[in-house]
Amino acid sequence: MTYSYDDCRSFFYINRLLDNMEDLNNVDETDVIRWANRYGLYKGKKLQILPERVKKSSYKKVRNLLCRYEVKDELLPQSTLEKNIVFAKQLFHLSLQEALLLEGAILCRKNNYLRHFMMCNISSRDFSIGNMAALANMPEDDAISLLVPTAPLMRFGLIMARKTFSTEYIVPEVIREFFKYKYNTADELKAAFLGTPLKCSHTPRDFAYVKETDFAVKLMQNAAQSKGFNILLYGNPGTGKTTFAQMLAARAKRLIYPVGEKVDKERGHNYRLQELHQKTELLAGEPRSCLLLDEAEDIFSSRMTQCDKVEINRLLENNPCPVIWTTNHIERMDPAFIRRFTLAVHFEEPPVNIRQKIWRAQLKSYQLPCSYKATLALAKDFPVPPAMITGAARAASIVKGDLYTVRQHLEIMTQAMRGGRKVSVEEQKHKDFNSALINADTDLALLTQQIKKLGKLNFSLCLYGASGTGKSAYARYLADELGLEVRQERASSLISSFVGGTEENIAAAFARAKEDKFLLVFDEADSFLQDRSRARHSWEITAVNEMLTWMESHPYPFVCTTNLMDRLDAACLRRFSFKVKYGFLTVPQVVEAFNYFYKLKILPQQVYHLTSLTPGDFEVVKNKAEILDSLKDVDAIVNLLEEEQRVKQQTTTPKIGFYK
Repeated sequence: MTYSYDDCRSFFYINRLLDNMEDLNNVDETDVIRWANRYGLYKGKKLQILPERVKKSSYKKVRNLLCRYEVKDELLPQSTLEKNIVFAKQLFHLSLQEALLLEGAILCRKNNYLRHFMMCNISSRDFSIGNMAALANMPEDDAISLLVPTAPLMRFGLIMARKTFSTEYIVPEVIREFFKYKYNTADELKAAFLGTPLKCSHTPRDFAYVKETDFAVKLMQNAAQSKGFNILLYGNPGTGKTTFAQMLAARAKRLIYPVGEKVDKERGHNYRLQELHQKTELLAGEPRSCLLLDEAEDIFSSRMTQCDKVEINRLLENNPCPVIWTTNHIERMDPAFIRRFTLAVHFEEPPVNIRQKIWRAQLKSYQLPCSYKATLALAKDFPVPPAMITGAARAASIVKGDLYTVRQHLEIMTQAMRGGRKVSVEEQKHKDFNSALINADTDLALLTQQIKKLGKLNFSLCLYGASGTGKSAYARYLADELGLEVRQERASSLISSFVGGTEENIAAAFARAKEDKFLLVFDEADSFLQDRSRARHSWEITAVNEMLTWMESHPYPFVCTTNLMDRLDAACLRRFSFKVKYGFLTVPQVVEAFNYFYKLKILPQQVYHLTSLTPGDFEVVKNKAEILDSLKDVDAIVNLLEEEQRVKQQTTTPKIGFYK
């Protein structure tokens, strides 16, 4: 019978295992002979009638045959696996014993002779530490030292420990796949391990909203092949961190390879850390390469990676290849990790003017309409990163579409990014702002003109009153009149469950508005500006203190809106330039609202009793009337408004005694 190179290598490993089994006095000659008979390696008498001395003799013949079949270099050409093992030994700087362990573990799953020998004689397809020691012909203690997590085979994820009833060692399937294919050189195997480098068509101009862009580009261009070069990009999802990383590599004329992009549950939580070690080793000394590790939160969480703080510190200090890391949650990182980065860059949503420029450039490159008005509308309606802008323009070009196609693509992709939830593009409500429908104790039209005339921006407003009276709408209208973009912050995005988190979020909101010259709007301000005398927790007091500090020094306008004015801290109230009270619509305003929302004429005596309505109520009733097909029915609309008013009065009327 003719045996392949891999078969003969398997016989070599089987003999080593038999030596080990004999040393442990647990070899069963009958099982070995039965295995040899099954695969035609030895033909003897029936096992049932073999006397002990004949059995011993047959076992010895099997051993001799296995030794004879062991591969001799001059007899058989190397197999694909053996050549790849030689390449891997060179790439990962493995010792001869480590290479033997790797080859034997791969053959155990790949070769029928070795695989079935393990199952018949050891009752397993995988190796214990004792059998791993036998493969490399070394003491068990020496084998243990080669299979600790910090040793090359385990650190690079070439071999993994799998715990069942005992610890067994296997080569993960993803690694075995690399060794299946024929490579002519070690560089070809190296390319397979590294994967395809990422490409980028963006330039530093696309990231003008990131003030550290020029500094980061210069750093990357001058990054020597010294140890410990790391750049951290952090901020909210969808702000362009990954695209920025690709741009940095492109400007530095480096190939950038992703790390741990493919989920591998077989290898456990550590697979991304192992792949990082693996690829930094492969790229050590490569002057024109770098790595990207996206969503790096798991690496910095010992609970996820099962590694200690010292290991991560040493990784950041000694990685031989530049690495760009991204994370959405820098607050979860230990400061000891952060200070070891060469540079940390904060990312926020690109402002409208920058998105408008990116839209114009991308639409123009794909020969799509790119007027100022059209690109500005897209920039305002879709706060998306540069990569999504490029994707939308490209998709529209492929199907020979237009700007409607661009919008359609963005809505589809935005829905996907939000987990399948549909999100309609918000209309710019300030376009529909109508001062005639605002019942305030201040003439807002006059106030707006005075602010524009003076050109003074360090002012603040507290707008208070019932929901739906138009407080936020006026803030957006004012920003538009002043030529400012609005940054709206809700209580849900500011209040944090972490100690100090609310204060950090408030400070960050003011800092961003100052840097980008936004008009800052705090909705539901009573949630974090409540009267400190009523506070139950210390963080409620420190949040108000943080707000007071920023209110005194912020150089740009900010607006707070609230439905519960009596809950605000008195010290905060003193710091507002203007405090504007909003009330319900007057009867003349109700008449005006009928005309504005429904294009209907109505007499004051028909609506004299509607005294607790807001523009928001008219908007709600308009939606109801459209569904009920009664938009032109005055009586029906009056009835719907009466119902809105009745519900409102029931929920706001104070209860007396035990009455419910």
